[in-house]
Amino acid sequence: MVIDGVVLAGGLSSRMGEDKALLKRDERDMLTYTTDLVSSLPIKRLLISRNEATTVSVQPSDADSYSINYANKYDDNYKVVDDVVANIGPLGGIYSIAIQSNADALIITPVDLPLLRTEDLEQLIDKGTSAKRPVYFSHHYLPLFLPLTTEVRQYLEDVVKGQVPQRSVNTMCTNFDAIEVSPENDARLTNVNTPAQWDAAKKLLSLAGN
Repeated sequence: MVIDGVVLAGGLSSRMGEDKALLKRDERDMLTYTTDLVSSLPIKRLLISRNEATTVSVQPSDADSYSINYANKYDDNYKVVDDVVANIGPLGGIYSIAIQSNADALIITPVDLPLLRTEDLEQLIDKGTSAKRPVYFSHHYLPLFLPLTTEVRQYLEDVVKGQVPQRSVNTMCTNFDAIEVSPENDARLTNVNTPAQWDAAKKLLSLAGN
């Protein structure tokens, strides 16, 4: 099964007050940390949902250097993708990625999981490739393993056309009988949306020596 890796990094970060993708986790920002994590998986291509309109904190020269860095690091096996339709949430980003992908499935990871590890994503891939169904962790609909079947592609197109009333990853997972699995460590799936949550995550990282 051919799998493309996806990083969702196009959110507005309104509650954080700054671009979550540029928060410094260690010597790397969260975008770099997450792309490194996903690129270590058995994927064909790395696709990044990253909209120019949502990165107002990045000056043009910085944005250019980011493009050069990723081009050098991942060569032709990466692509930055803008949303085809803006402001409709993660499914809008996933749709925009899906129409750029010829893979059989996607492993999708948001950019705001500083405690996430490679083995967490490998667990989703292992279960998803054997079951050929979407797979997510209990109480966490992202990260997500998503087969790109004809039916899933059509569903995502219907979402951006406004033909699906509830535009949520939760609803999509229910619609396609997704498999819910228990994570090895639920704390690693904690996302950060506010400065307080980011401070708490950094303390956990410090305690863990990461």
